[in-house]
Amino acid sequence: MNLRVGFLKPNRLWPLSDRNEVEQMNKITQTKKRAAILAGAQRVFVREGYEGTSMDAVAREAKVAKPTLYNHFRDKNALYVAVVEHSLTRVRSEIVPPELRDMTATEGLKVITTRLARMFGRDDDVLRLCRICIGGFDRFPLATSTFMYNGPQRGNREVASMIALWAGRGELACDDHEFAAQQLSELCKVGIFDPRLYGSREKASIDECDRIAAAAYQTFMARYGK
Repeated sequence: MNLRVGFLKPNRLWPLSDRNEVEQMNKITQTKKRAAILAGAQRVFVREGYEGTSMDAVAREAKVAKPTLYNHFRDKNALYVAVVEHSLTRVRSEIVPPELRDMTATEGLKVITTRLARMFGRDDDVLRLCRICIGGFDRFPLATSTFMYNGPQRGNREVASMIALWAGRGELACDDHEFAAQQLSELCKVGIFDPRLYGSREKASIDECDRIAAAAYQTFMARYGK
């Protein structure tokens, strides 16, 4: 039985011209004007939700003229894609830093589990983006598919690539690297992420996150360690 759960990539749903444009928009530039727009847009999306956000509100929040805003982003959908990519690129780079390739599986998995648990338990940006997607799914499925593609799916593939590397070195006994990465992620959110997502608990302490990370590591290694 295939246990993997997949989600459609947003660019598979759009015409070719839109797919090409979104690929360009995902390459976030470092200009101050664009950074101001992205920061302002994220604040508005978080405050108002996807449906309640307007380009007028983003322009006011970012303190830019509307023509400037439209020079960077053709519409709200394109702006949302860029905000999600900008926010989640930071998260992915923190969880799977380049130096992991020089670590053993034991060392690297401890880094990954610690950072995943702290993200699930303490990162407000990720939490708010999830809430936006859940709240607007019925009317704006593109927002959810964009988040899933740029966040959980891409993050899972990056963790899976590390698991594949360590398995290739003989440090892990694992054939389905992507499924193992999904399992690892789920272990790191037990008891902290879903309650935060639905507002039934506050941010987790670092000590609690680290305890969950340690348990996730031990459980994962009990299944895949050699």
